[in-house]
Amino acid sequence: MTHILSASIILAVVTLSTIVLYIGKYDIRPWNLLIILGSGLLLASVWYAPLIVKYGFVFRSPATSSLPLEGYITHLGVLLTILSLAGIVHAAGRREKKDVIMAVWTVFVLALTAAYLLGLKVLSDRILYFALFPMATLSANLFNSIRINNGKWSFYAIILLISLYCIYDGYSLASSIKLEVSDSELDIAEWFRYNGDHATVVVSDYHIQPAIVAVSGQPVSAGGYAPGTIRSINVEKYISSFNYTKHDIMRDRVGYIILDNEERTPPYSRLVYRNRDFSVYRVNV
Repeated sequence: MTHILSASIILAVVTLSTIVLYIGKYDIRPWNLLIILGSGLLLASVWYAPLIVKYGFVFRSPATSSLPLEGYITHLGVLLTILSLAGIVHAAGRREKKDVIMAVWTVFVLALTAAYLLGLKVLSDRILYFALFPMATLSANLFNSIRINNGKWSFYAIILLISLYCIYDGYSLASSIKLEVSDSELDIAEWFRYNGDHATVVVSDYHIQPAIVAVSGQPVSAGGYAPGTIRSINVEKYISSFNYTKHDIMRDRVGYIILDNEERTPPYSRLVYRNRDFSVYRVNV
């Protein structure tokens, strides 16, 4: 509930599934939907209410990120795509409550990834991940529904091959991922762990800041997702233009400035550490 995209999709799926089940005259209690929505919003308010009171409701729409057709297969995988399509056909034929919920979930999320065609700003690849659970469930349920009187070992062999393929595919993906944090960034984070004052703010390019705060606990100016920050320190004047004053430093509680290695020293600062890529300056006011 603390992640607005996750919460929105979950509540939308519950609502749409209830509507479809009600129209299909399934044995349900539609008023229970109000209990689910109400309790969900009540739980979410513990997180959102203080933020809304302090900052108001602000939503920064991201830049649209669409996916070509082959992008869906790349993200979901060929095997899952094929099995889930077969699973949704099977679910459409059986039409139990759980089939309706999983099918509505899958179709809704896939449709939402294409909402950019209607002019809505969506991150198609991120939204697509919310389809993984219902698609995997439909695929698995397809196998659970198979009844075999003869040749069970052949069926077990197919399941084993699919399992081995999934393990291999997962291992290949995991081994191909490269760290997004460089050795120099980790070195800076470790330096702050043992040498930082753990009180004043580090100002730098925001990409290095998650490593610093995660490893050392040293406060940073932006944190992990700077583009989504509502109110933040004007970093550029500290690391680029140097157009700041003593009053700015005290107001922003700046204690350190990190620059790429270059022949410049920020005002009111002295060099305290340098590695291959970065220089750390201690701000003295």
